[in-house]
Formats: sequence, C-alpha cells, structure tokens
Amino acid sequence: MNAVIRPAVPGDAPEVARLMYLAGKSHIDTSIYDVMFPGGMEERLGKLAALFTAGTRSWYHYSHYLVGEVDGRVAGSLCGFNELESGGALLRDALIEIGTDRAEGKAMNARMQPFYRVNPRHYEDSWVIEHVAVFPEFRGRGVIASLLREIIARGRERGFRCAELNMLDGNAAALAAYHSAGFVVVEENADEEFMELFGSPGMLRLYMEL
Repeated sequence: MNAVIRPAVPGDAPEVARLMYLAGKSHIDTSIYDVMFPGGMEERLGKLAALFTAGTRSWYHYSHYLVGEVDGRVAGSLCGFNELESGGALLRDALIEIGTDRAEGKAMNARMQPFYRVNPRHYEDSWVIEHVAVFPEFRGRGVIASLLREIIARGRERGFRCAELNMLDGNAAALAAYHSAGFVVVEENADEEFMELFGSPGMLRLYMEL
C-alpha cells in the first residue's frame, strides 16, 4: 500500500518524537539526542514531543513536518524549513519554553560541541530538510521517497532556489535514497571526538537545485 502523505498535527507528537530520535541515531548506536538530552528515554522523547508542540515555531515545530501513513499508522516523517525563519534564536526560545534553564542550556551546549564542529551550515536562502526517518517495520515501502518528493515540492512552492540536508557519514542506504531524490554531496566534515562519541566520522551536507 502506498504511503499517504499529510501535514503533521500536534497529536502526532508521540510518533514523531520517536522518529526524531531515530533520525538522530541513523545507522549508529548513539543518537544525537542521547547527548543533547541525557537521562531516561521517556524523558528524552518527552522533550522532543514538547518541542514539536511548543508555541515557539522552531524547526522542531509540527507546522514544519510531514508524516507518511501506511494502513492508517504513522510510518515516517520529516521536516522542511528555512534557517532564518525557524533556526537559531527560535530553537533557543523553544528550549527555554519547555523548561531548559540557563545552567542546563550551558551544559547542553558543552556536550554538543563535537556535533557542532561537524554539522554543516546552510545557505540563508535554502530550504532545509531534516529529521528524515521511517520506523523499521515500514522500511522498503517507499515512504521516504514519497515524503522527500512532497517536502521538496513545498520548498519549490515557497520559492527557494535550493534544498539542503545534513546526514551522518556512513549511512549508505540513506545516501542512496537522497541521491535518487536528486541530492549530491557537497561537503564532508570529520572530527576525532565525534567519531569516538558516535562511531561515525562526521557529517555530510547534501544539496540540490530547486
């Protein structure tokens, strides 16, 4: 059965939070979110869900997301946004809104330094695609391809000239899916501490003209 693609709604928070975590984990054992939000998994997923439903429209906000449903179940999701509109300060404000105090924010920033060193920056006028993930039981059914087509179309409709996405280096299956969608690798960043922490050399930036 083909995936049904629709805009995300606040009620999707539990499923999309799990998919965000999987997107941060990719093909490795440790998710980016294990480092960003240390503690128990329930608390970690709760914070991702809170960012998804927060009043602050950072790039975690549900309004930026699409979900793919198979047989009426959420099978996968991703988001599309522009950094100037939804990144930077808005993410900081969203974290504060969900209860991140100053001390916790500073500690989080310190923990995330290896990630920041390899995470490529995006062009200010680009359409950024993030949090691409599908639940394991729905893989191989075209969910990601359908989601990518729709989110790329959204970027074109909004008038962006290019689309970009970042991914963990070493995920061959994901890279093949992005190549099929029209992306090419334009930047590779590596870091020894990142490798020790996550088991991946670093991050890739992929790009396509819209």
